[in-house]
Amino acid sequence: MNPEILLGIDELTVVLSNIIPLLQGLAEWEEKAESMIKEFSRLANLESIFGKQKELEGSPPQGYATAYQYGDNPFYFAVAYHPSCPKMGVIVKFSAYSWAVYCQRGRTNIKRFLLSIQSKSCHARLSRIDFTVDYQNWDMSVDDIYHKLDHKCLEIQNHKGKANHSEICAYERNGKASTFYVGSKKTGTRLFLRVYDKKAEQIEQRGFRYKEALNTKSWVRFEAVFKGKYAHQLTDIIMETGEEKLGNLIADKVTEKYRFYDLGSKEYTDFTTALIEKMKGIFPRLRLESTRDNDFTHSLIHLVRGSGLFPALYKCDEIWGDESSTDLLKCLHDIYKDDYAPNDDVRLWLKKHKGTLEKQSLKDDLELLRLSKTRKGKEESA
Repeated sequence: MNPEILLGIDELTVVLSNIIPLLQGLAEWEEKAESMIKEFSRLANLESIFGKQKELEGSPPQGYATAYQYGDNPFYFAVAYHPSCPKMGVIVKFSAYSWAVYCQRGRTNIKRFLLSIQSKSCHARLSRIDFTVDYQNWDMSVDDIYHKLDHKCLEIQNHKGKANHSEICAYERNGKASTFYVGSKKTGTRLFLRVYDKKAEQIEQRGFRYKEALNTKSWVRFEAVFKGKYAHQLTDIIMETGEEKLGNLIADKVTEKYRFYDLGSKEYTDFTTALIEKMKGIFPRLRLESTRDNDFTHSLIHLVRGSGLFPALYKCDEIWGDESSTDLLKCLHDIYKDDYAPNDDVRLWLKKHKGTLEKQSLKDDLELLRLSKTRKGKEESA
């Protein structure tokens, strides 16, 4: 059997958020969420691919309450929202099996899917996507890779050669590692890697790729999980990538974060070298801005929490009525436009940060501002 590298996507999660975030109440949010689900179902062609919409029979995605499935299928797929939490939006969760079936029946791929669900009434983007690299019929094992890492024979590096110091946790069976993780799986983690014996998993669980597993000599899977801001960036990158280059993109993103380096020979391992050769293209790098280098969001938070602006707005409304705070804000804006002149510190800050920040979305900073306000309220009520 010839060694092969297969590139793909395992599970993925999409979040639909309301473009107009200010709603009159929870009843309006529930109506809006149902409308968003109806539109998404139509754009994604769910009922013709999976079947009629019905209440979810299993557990909803964590943190969500109202959930639907489509048809009666042997896989997990859910669309859900929480009636009391508009900020959570609508979540669409594909398991690996449901995503494979969706692509096969719908004759589609991740790019076509993401393009098809874009809407004028809501914003759709990935909140999680798992890129997979399957090494079939290679002379390698999960246990061997793990123990070489554990004994400092191998090191995981990123594309810049910087060592990955994330915790490595292994699950052993009969004294041998069958799975290991690089990084944390906890909520809030933006990235982690899972390496496991896919052949054993499919045979033991009689998974949907069971027959494929039987026809392999060995099958080791590297599964890189991108969440949060990384997944948001990948949404745009995928939609701008040609369909013929989606496999190259997967190879690029996995090797951007995870390259296995032999500390003895001072070279990449053969399986990393083979994956690098599959990159073939130039793709945008994933960015994770350091909070130490960007105090723009901190400045916004200060306006809300400590500047005295909100108390001034409140006093205006209490003395002169609810519309007076709007007049005050307009007056402040007029003064800024007519009289403000930036000093040298402001110019220096812009010189340092403008190039980075203009590539990002102001919407993300404003969302962080809203979240910080929510966290502050919880802290004060605790």
